[in-house]
Amino acid sequence: MYEGPIIDPDVHHSWKSEDWIIDHLSPRWREFARASGRGHVPLAAPGTHWPHLHGVNKRLDGYPADGSPSGSDYETMKRQLLDPFHIERAILSFDVGTNPGVFNADFAIELCRAINDWNIEYWLGMGDPRLYSAILVPTRTPEAAAREIRRVAPRHGHLAEVLLVYSGLGKPFGDPAYDPIYAAAAEVGLPIALHVGGELTCGTGRAMAGGMAGSRLEMHAVASQPTLHHLVSLITHGTFEKFPSLKLMLIEVGVAWIPWLMFTLDAQYPILRLESPWVKRLPSETFREHVRVTTQPCEFPEQPKRLIELLQCFDGIEDLLCFCTDYAHWDEDEPAYVGSRFPRAWWPKLFWDNAAWVYGFPRLDTAGRAG
Repeated sequence: MYEGPIIDPDVHHSWKSEDWIIDHLSPRWREFARASGRGHVPLAAPGTHWPHLHGVNKRLDGYPADGSPSGSDYETMKRQLLDPFHIERAILSFDVGTNPGVFNADFAIELCRAINDWNIEYWLGMGDPRLYSAILVPTRTPEAAAREIRRVAPRHGHLAEVLLVYSGLGKPFGDPAYDPIYAAAAEVGLPIALHVGGELTCGTGRAMAGGMAGSRLEMHAVASQPTLHHLVSLITHGTFEKFPSLKLMLIEVGVAWIPWLMFTLDAQYPILRLESPWVKRLPSETFREHVRVTTQPCEFPEQPKRLIELLQCFDGIEDLLCFCTDYAHWDEDEPAYVGSRFPRAWWPKLFWDNAAWVYGFPRLDTAGRAG
């Protein structure tokens, strides 16, 4: 079993009550939020829902004794995740951060501001050096998103990424309309994290090719489609040529797709260059230089070595994969489970070094300690 330090790039945290976020709104928007006559207006987009197994998509023991939402209690997270698994860096990524998908674009801007302020005050204010987090941005208004990045990033040294969950303009994230977000992220030295789920839960109808899924089984089988399109868009629109320091973490999208998608893009490269002259090198080279991918949910077959054989078809795959738990969802992964299915030689990179590269953390020394 791996016994070194671990970076977990996918830890879902939340607020105990939505009133905590409403209290961080400006007076005008606080009045707006509480003017519905139903307690308050929704703080996230109305989503397309599929039945959850046993009624929830969280581990049942993740709910604190006070009945507040799973992921909302620091002591519970500390006891279940941080302490037992030697997590030395936990990237808190909201639950899942679909709030920018509310249909009122101005409210989305204000909501992101309030959530970011609450996050800094409450979670990063815990004083636990292991806790890092994301900046949530209103993707429907990229200029406002860029302003929010520049406003928030200097306020706390444990803001580790800019989180994109919902494609607010209905365009893949490589579209130049989103360039202000990437310019701001590059300016403040933060990576972009792209978390699957926004299109799935924000009711846009653009989550899956052919239309929305009719069951949770169907949805889970094709849930990676939006993220893979976003990735292809970022590469083929030359986003990483325009912003050469930009790094991207893909979260909760699986890993088995990497060889076939990169092989397909490289095969199309001669034609791609005619239409996209700003793409200066093989897409797989751009992928290796700028992108890392979390392991959860990993598509382990009955014989896990077959997945490893598939992944090794893509040279350097051991430099690209980052362990994560997906705490506190019911299907979260533990380090021992994932480590037992990947080659031992990959462990230092899998559990620490690859994610450390994305977030600018020190690499492990020869004794397996964080520098």
